[in-house]
Amino acid sequence: MLQSIVSYELHGLLYLMSAILIHLVLAPIFIYKEPQRKFLFAVILMALIFLYWRYEDVDPLVYSLHFFPICLIAAILFVGFIPAWMTWLIFNLGCIMILNYYWQPALFGSTVLLAIGYFLRNKAYAQHLKSKLLYATGLLIIYELLYASLSSYIRFQFTLYVVYTLIFTIISLWVITFLLFYVKKHELHKQRLITLEKDRMLGQLAATISHEIRNPLTSTRGFIQLLNQKGLTNYDQKRYIELALSGVDQANTIINDYLNYAKPSSGLHEQLDIKEEIEAMLRFIMPFATDHQVVIDILHENEDPLFILGESKKLRQCLINLIKNAIESMPDGGIITLTTCKLPNAVQVCITDTGVGMSKTQLNSLGMPFYTTKEHGTGLGLVVVMSIIQMMNGTISFSSHLNQGTQCSILFKQH
Repeated sequence: MLQSIVSYELHGLLYLMSAILIHLVLAPIFIYKEPQRKFLFAVILMALIFLYWRYEDVDPLVYSLHFFPICLIAAILFVGFIPAWMTWLIFNLGCIMILNYYWQPALFGSTVLLAIGYFLRNKAYAQHLKSKLLYATGLLIIYELLYASLSSYIRFQFTLYVVYTLIFTIISLWVITFLLFYVKKHELHKQRLITLEKDRMLGQLAATISHEIRNPLTSTRGFIQLLNQKGLTNYDQKRYIELALSGVDQANTIINDYLNYAKPSSGLHEQLDIKEEIEAMLRFIMPFATDHQVVIDILHENEDPLFILGESKKLRQCLINLIKNAIESMPDGGIITLTTCKLPNAVQVCITDTGVGMSKTQLNSLGMPFYTTKEHGTGLGLVVVMSIIQMMNGTISFSSHLNQGTQCSILFKQH
């Protein structure tokens, strides 16, 4: 007898714990709003109840005295009234239509429990573990007493079987309450950490942009003030004007990089030939490379066109930024090798330079907002590049060694 009770109750308990685990895994992936997360738990629980009915040898008494009240109390204490109402409905339908058992006591006890949960829902939802355990135990006792109040109607007797069932029901309820309490506590801590991280990033963003823009504006203001001096030669006037304009251009570059970082993509994709995009990009970047004594070699391993899906303007922006970074890593000139090739279900573009290279620490920090190895960089250019590449269903990776150059590999997946 004791073995059968433990078996029945463990099966029900495992179904409920499975619902908790599935909800914990799925909720952050598919649903981000709290009301929808609560409904998801109710839907998962109902699906598992149907499986419980279908594949388990259900003892109606254990179902009514154990599985039903534990699920309902868990929904009342941790999920909310609407999911609790959905749980109440599906369990009572099971009592009436499937188990062919006396359904009046379960309906009476669960209805009173649901009413108590509704009137005390705000207080019950914000309690500590000890209070939760006491509240859950009190609700269970109320349910069992109400169930027993109709004992004469259903010829219900307090046998040793029922006593064992009630004892293990209390233990199971404590286990579920303890488990759900710490699951909810973990979710709350996770949300707080995410909020703190967003606030920290926002503060860092504001401070960095303010600092980066203030520097060129301060220098621009200084050069404009120098223009008010008397007796300046035409050479000095021209030099001060150029320096002031370069400060304005630097501030404008910072703002444009930030807007490209923050602005979402339009999502408009067209078929692009990567070879044509590279040729078009080279017309813009070649004068800059020539000024820095850098030679750009192009190597296409396939003669056929290499098609990808993306936005032409944004792809060229990415390639220009990457080539420009490679050029600036070679202050004394050098060679950039740009290679394209066709892989199974993918197109690869490699950009290799003979520059100063990067250390392992610098390499691991690439892609972090505001991190830059350049003296006048904003730290947002590469972040924008990575975001655009990802939007085009691509991946980007870097390998580098100090004084040996850097290789950038872009892989565009093809469907």
